Amino acid sequence: MVLWQAVHNHFRNSNIANAILELEAFLSSRDAQKFSCLIGASFSNPSSSVVDEINRFIHANETQFEVKAVYLEMNGFDINYDRWYFDLFAYSSYLPEFDETEWLCEWQSPHWPEVELFGMDAAREAFAWYHEQRIWKFQPDFEPVYEAAMLLVMAKFADFVGLALKETNLAKRIPVLATAHDFESVARFEA
Repeated sequence: MVLWQAVHNHFRNSNIANAILELEAFLSSRDAQKFSCLIGASFSNPSSSVVDEINRFIHANETQFEVKAVYLEMNGFDINYDRWYFDLFAYSSYLPEFDETEWLCEWQSPHWPEVELFGMDAAREAFAWYHEQRIWKFQPDFEPVYEAAMLLVMAKFADFVGLALKETNLAKRIPVLATAHDFESVARFEA
């Protein structure tokens, strides 16, 4: 619970890099077993391809309504370790309050093809190992490492989005939000 709150606070302060450092330090200080592969790992999709897809998404939705925010949500990666991707959602309004996220459930955009994430194969294998070998059942004291690993993947996804947005311009200056499915900490990148 302490790590979840620490990560949430880092996100609230727009300091995803410190969340990653804290989580990597946590994993480094324990026998993280297969999850140690997350330390220093990153997604490898080219930044320009990610932002190009967001731009195509914005343009397509602008024909139906004025897009005021975009939300990127990584799939439930911990149990869906066969394929990691993110979905795109567009909104006709934006609420800037950090802890107000219920509005993200009411997007206006139609379905858009998900964007596959590359570059963290060892991490996907670590989550497969955890579930397929039922580590959660036989090593219950390993749960803090598992939770740190989940938080770290989510934080690395948010950081990956933030870096892509810094390297390549959006077609429209609007906020972009990012997290993973069922996570309450949402990164906000204001245009």
